[in-house]
Amino acid sequence: MADDDSLRFEILSEGGTPDEWDLEVLETLEEHGADLSEPHEVRVHLYFPSEAEAEAAGEELTEAGYDVVAFESAGEEEPWHIRAARDLRVDRDNVAGFRSHFEDLAERHGGEFDGWEAASDA
Repeated sequence: MADDDSLRFEILSEGGTPDEWDLEVLETLEEHGADLSEPHEVRVHLYFPSEAEAEAAGEELTEAGYDVVAFESAGEEEPWHIRAARDLRVDRDNVAGFRSHFEDLAERHGGEFDGWEAASDA
């Protein structure tokens, strides 16, 4: 995975359905010169109601080859945030399955998938 200093992560889409959001991210990556047939560093964001659920999901992600960072809940009523990163190829042919995979993982652990972002060279 590339050094974070050489990559810039941006919000590439705002609003719309998850499917529309995913396609807009892919289009924006292409506009920035990304070759979608090649892997890029992709970060996913998930939220869980407890530390135990976040840890269980994090272990599953780590076993699948993701670099996982967990952010402690800001308070008793606030969720635990996980950011997982890995070099992946995400394109129009696999983006629906990509999203479904993370939605299922979050659901299995009582959490929520909150989207993804990809690095653009800058």
